[in-house]
Amino acid sequence: MIVSCPNCATRYTLSESSVGVNGRKVKCAKCGHIWWQRAVETDLFAADLSDAPTEIRPSSPMGGKGKTKGGNSKKPSAFSRPDKRTIIGLAGLSVVVAGIAVGAFFARDQIVHRWPPAALLFETVGVPVEPPGAGLQLQNVRSEQKIEGGATRLVLQGQIVNLSTVERSVPRLRAVSLGADRKPLQTWLMDPSAERLQPGDVATFLHTQLDPGPVAEVTITLDGG
Repeated sequence: MIVSCPNCATRYTLSESSVGVNGRKVKCAKCGHIWWQRAVETDLFAADLSDAPTEIRPSSPMGGKGKTKGGNSKKPSAFSRPDKRTIIGLAGLSVVVAGIAVGAFFARDQIVHRWPPAALLFETVGVPVEPPGAGLQLQNVRSEQKIEGGATRLVLQGQIVNLSTVERSVPRLRAVSLGADRKPLQTWLMDPSAERLQPGDVATFLHTQLDPGPVAEVTITLDGG
């Protein structure tokens, strides 16, 4: 094994058998420094520190590097400082992550509009998210069944108005047809004429469903994903 004097950094070759399992005191032949040398990790409190130190002499000294003007060398550090490029890279990464977080915060409504499951993620981290369709209202909704060319068609149309004071995202509309027993027959999504509305603006929708079945009622909501 190779040992190094903690004081002057002179290095020596020493057999583990001469050190023993619990280690022993050794003395640097160059500067006279005494320390406890261990071959393996042991409990220092179990070692007998009363033994006289054994002076070690190198067969071929390999040390002395890193000496200061006073003759003492600087002890090697257990940890190396990151270089400048690493520090700059970590700082840049922090800025990018912070930018993404800020952008996601201010664009959370648009994100939820595009991907509704994201609402749960924002709520988990304590960021409130308005439900799809907040500030919007359906008006002038009409449904009509027509027979054209021997086929039955269900025609749905209406308007979406922005009643709030800020710009709003317009989600897709979800339509559910119900039978006479009020059990669902079909469910489908409809696209509005605009994806965003300024305050007071109105978007429209028009949808035709072929072969709707025995429809007695249709419900339309602004919570479509």
